[in-house]
Amino acid sequence: MSIAPASDEQTIIHLMNTYGTDIRRLCLYLLNDSYLAEDAAQETFFKAWKHYAGFRKDCSEKTWLSRIAVNTCRSMQRGSWFKSIFTQASEEDREKVTELPPDYDPTVWNAVQALPEHLKSALVLRYYEGLSLQEAAKSLGININTLNSRARKAKAILQENLKGWYFDEED
Repeated sequence: MSIAPASDEQTIIHLMNTYGTDIRRLCLYLLNDSYLAEDAAQETFFKAWKHYAGFRKDCSEKTWLSRIAVNTCRSMQRGSWFKSIFTQASEEDREKVTELPPDYDPTVWNAVQALPEHLKSALVLRYYEGLSLQEAAKSLGININTLNSRARKAKAILQENLKGWYFDEED
């Protein structure tokens, strides 16, 4: 286990202060659970601190952290604990855990959450997190054309699933 030198501790504190909200939000979009998202974000920054010496700086810090966060969320989702909890939890339980405001319309959120994981990740990184095509592709470890294809497919599915809610409204 490699521990970051003291100077890297200051760097990680800077990264947490700069990107902490973005990484927590990304984890929430991917996990759909505020408590798990907080755990995943903490795990992301711990991994970044532990491996900071290996960061080659061939991408932005946000892209590097996003990739760690995506992989951390995927690992959590593959775990038997995650699967057993979320297959047993009722929709009402899941809504309580996400702590949404009472007047919030969950239609779009639910539509995004219903997307297949590979499409949801592409959509979230590209449009919710605002990463460039290159950054989002690098965060997912895929090429730009694959990312573009996944984002387009996700948007088409959302457009179909949200018909009558937004896309068919007239001005």
